[in-house]
Amino acid sequence: MQTNVIIVLKRMHWLGFSLLLSSTGLYSFTEIALEVTGMVLIACLAGLGMVLMSPFPIALFLQWAQKQNID
Repeated sequence: MQTNVIIVLKRMHWLGFSLLLSSTGLYSFTEIALEVTGMVLIACLAGLGMVLMSPFPIALFLQWAQKQNID
């Protein structure tokens, strides 16, 4: 059960990373950021990407805690 949660959190991290990367690409390599709708799109992609990436350190901590010996 615990490993399923870690797998889900890692997949959410990579999905968030791809959203953040796509927003950075839209901002850097297109002119969509000059319009209001483009600004909103880029902000939403970046915001959702960062929110989805945030549980990853928790997944790493859970994975580390599972490997520890109970004394």
